[in-house]
Amino acid sequence: MRIQEHVKLSTAAAVVALPWLKQDVWIPLLASLGIDVDHYIWHAITQRTLSFRAAIRYFGQADPQHLTHAKFLHHPVVLASIFVIALRLRSRLLFLILAGLVFHVCLDTFHDSQMSGLKKSLSEQAQYHCPQCGKEEPALQLHTLHFASNLLERYAPRHFVVLCPDCHEKAHRATKVPVQAL
Repeated sequence: MRIQEHVKLSTAAAVVALPWLKQDVWIPLLASLGIDVDHYIWHAITQRTLSFRAAIRYFGQADPQHLTHAKFLHHPVVLASIFVIALRLRSRLLFLILAGLVFHVCLDTFHDSQMSGLKKSLSEQAQYHCPQCGKEEPALQLHTLHFASNLLERYAPRHFVVLCPDCHEKAHRATKVPVQAL
């Protein structure tokens, strides 16, 4: 899920929670948006660079590796640990932080399941052949043709195409070369 989508959905959740949380509404909002700092920390440690641009380039690749170490704050053990600590300390602050983290992880889980379903259905529709080059590929990669401005349209199949790894990499490198839709 793109940062913009996380911001929109987290802000909408904060607006809904405002009558109950009042001035504390910013705590889960910031936690929900700040959780992805773990990607940057992982990148900085493994790639030995503090360059934010390098991290954005890495995670913006055609098919970046989805390593669990890159999402250590998303891990159920970390979330459960925060829950236990919040319970023991009876800390409203930690519970509000946890609420933001869990909201974000739920958005990521929903996004991953939608993208997985799209990839499977579009791969079957293409009969596991790349529509760009015609190569048979058992592991086609999902490429976004258009990011819908309306979040309800985000997962419409017309916004995506499956490509072989080579064509997917080319599509990300050469934005001037149009990718044929199915």
